[in-house]
Amino acid sequence: MAFTSSSSAAPAVPSIAGFIPVSEKLTRTNFASWKAQVVSALKGAQLFKYVNPAVKPPPEFLVKKEDDKEQSVTNPDHDQWVAKDHLVLNFILSNLSKEILAQVNDEVTTAGAWTTIQGLFTAQSRACIIATRMALATTSKGSSTVADYYVKMKGLADDMASAGRRLKDDELISYILTGLDSDFNPVVTAVSNRVEPISMTELYTQLVSHEQRLEMQLAADSSPP
Repeated sequence: MAFTSSSSAAPAVPSIAGFIPVSEKLTRTNFASWKAQVVSALKGAQLFKYVNPAVKPPPEFLVKKEDDKEQSVTNPDHDQWVAKDHLVLNFILSNLSKEILAQVNDEVTTAGAWTTIQGLFTAQSRACIIATRMALATTSKGSSTVADYYVKMKGLADDMASAGRRLKDDELISYILTGLDSDFNPVVTAVSNRVEPISMTELYTQLVSHEQRLEMQLAADSSPP
């Protein structure tokens, strides 16, 4: 009996040139953006399954029966799987900085490398999220301008997003309002009493307008009679 593999025609192994390029290699500070690009590239090439350790390759050998005798023969589907897996592994390894590569280059499968990379950044991301939350909760406007204070708080929110925890607008707005001094109580009260949520752009506009009114009032109070 002629042996037939589980696939009538094994698909050709794609070229690594078919992957969408990643704009920057993985470092200790860009995991979220790097991961988003790599996942997009692998899904676009229909190869994302190789990062999943639960997805197993086809068996290396198949049983061939001939003259009532069984004989193990190599499985071409297994060879195709291994070839694709090494292609994806090469793609991932080639997009790591030297620092990260040194901690991953012993891995021989895509799933192994992916699991190691995820493990490296899970604890780091968690620590970054906690530290940034504390900074958001304790940062106050003080003597800063509204523009400088807003940029600082927005930057902290961007740090959260980079660590894998994107803040919703209403969360960031709460942090911003909490850090304002009493001179901005009218804005805080107006925003808190709104039925419809306020956007970040509208909040910034209101804060700048109130700051300008305060400056005009201060100038009027300090002018000679």
